[in-house]
Amino acid sequence: MLFTSLLFLLFFLIVYTVYWLVPWQKGKEVILLIASIIFYGSWSFPFLLHFMGIVILNYYVVESLLKNPSKKLFVSILVINFLNLAFFKYFYFFTDSFSYITGIPFFDYLQKSSFKIILPLAISFYTFQITAYTVDVYKRKATESVSLMDYMIFIMFFPQLIAGPIMRSNEFLPQLKAIKLKDEYITLGLSTIAMGILKKVLIADNIALIIDPIWNNPGAYSWSSLVMASYGFTWQVYCDFSGYTDLAIGTAYLLGFTIPNNFNAPYLGDSFRELWRRWHITLTTWLRDYIYIPMGGNKVSEAKGYFNMIVTFTIGGLWHGANWTFVIWGCYHGLALSIERFLENLNIRLTPNNVFGKLIRIFVTYNLFSLSVSLFRANNISDTSIVLLKFFTLGSGSGISDMEPLVYLCLFGFFLQLLEYFKKIPQIVIKLRYALIPLSYIVLLVLIGLYTKSGKQFVYFQF
Repeated sequence: MLFTSLLFLLFFLIVYTVYWLVPWQKGKEVILLIASIIFYGSWSFPFLLHFMGIVILNYYVVESLLKNPSKKLFVSILVINFLNLAFFKYFYFFTDSFSYITGIPFFDYLQKSSFKIILPLAISFYTFQITAYTVDVYKRKATESVSLMDYMIFIMFFPQLIAGPIMRSNEFLPQLKAIKLKDEYITLGLSTIAMGILKKVLIADNIALIIDPIWNNPGAYSWSSLVMASYGFTWQVYCDFSGYTDLAIGTAYLLGFTIPNNFNAPYLGDSFRELWRRWHITLTTWLRDYIYIPMGGNKVSEAKGYFNMIVTFTIGGLWHGANWTFVIWGCYHGLALSIERFLENLNIRLTPNNVFGKLIRIFVTYNLFSLSVSLFRANNISDTSIVLLKFFTLGSGSGISDMEPLVYLCLFGFFLQLLEYFKKIPQIVIKLRYALIPLSYIVLLVLIGLYTKSGKQFVYFQF
């Protein structure tokens, strides 16, 4: 049940109507939980049972930790949660790697077996959200007991369940105590949903139609085509993922909730550190709070600080996908951040500290980020090596037939980031709220109609 489908629109209209007709708070919570169960169950009933089992198990462990913070119990539940993630997401990654390293036929047999492990939807996101709350309870950052129903809603809240944002308990649980639909939430909700569908349907999906053939056969294309495909993918993945986030935020608004934003004009960051403060914000802060800081953060020796940074982002890369391309991609970003900090510690500034210098830094950061796309988007290490070799040797090959539309689509994405950067969208929405409500309805229906004819699944659903 994709957010951009007519089926979801019908589902949400029913949920929205019943939800706001119910006058009491507990009734609204029951509707939310039932809706979230139906939403996840529409993808897979067996995995719904698996998901609910994980959630209920973690709830009772957390309640026990509130009464008695047993280290043994805490470590045990973390091991269970991450073994669950590792089995479903990384089983073939590990067996393939062991088969390659050791040459033992057993691992090769597992790879070729007719039995296949299917990846449960949203497992990476809900594992991190569950883990954050468990750690917060153990460390006494969250001290209040919650009901099983409230806990299940927090983990299974359907607007953000599939691809985030990764929420914290202190951001969401207090809102369950006073569910209220403010006037501005309707306008903000509809306009944010419309913006999300626009990013997804008009920009991301159309860019994908142009560049997917290039990434599926990079050896056939010229270096300039691969450069443009890299630029194109940066805007595709931004509009795809931030579009999903907009849909999640907008849907939550209409249910009376605010959830954290995940993007704030990342490609206008003038350093890798600034870019990662603006890109997939809830994942970045999760990695910081639950991996980087517990490892010692930067309150250790300089060398250990760099090591911590690289390890943290390598784990972040592996979180994105079970492929060595993602591992190297994460390591690349950890290394880039470490180099920035190294130069900063030496008080070395490579550009002037003025507007011109900032523009240079933005340009360089974006291009270095685009270079890493060959790792993120490529199907395997072999394709990555082909792309990088063509980059640096100016290799020949076919050109892009739809270059002009690709450029316009990327510029459209850039324009949306400018609005995001200068925080103009909320101001425009509030100022024109009465005109935007009917306009949002029209845009939603048109875009959903377009999507049902040629829609693509969200990129981050695979994570």
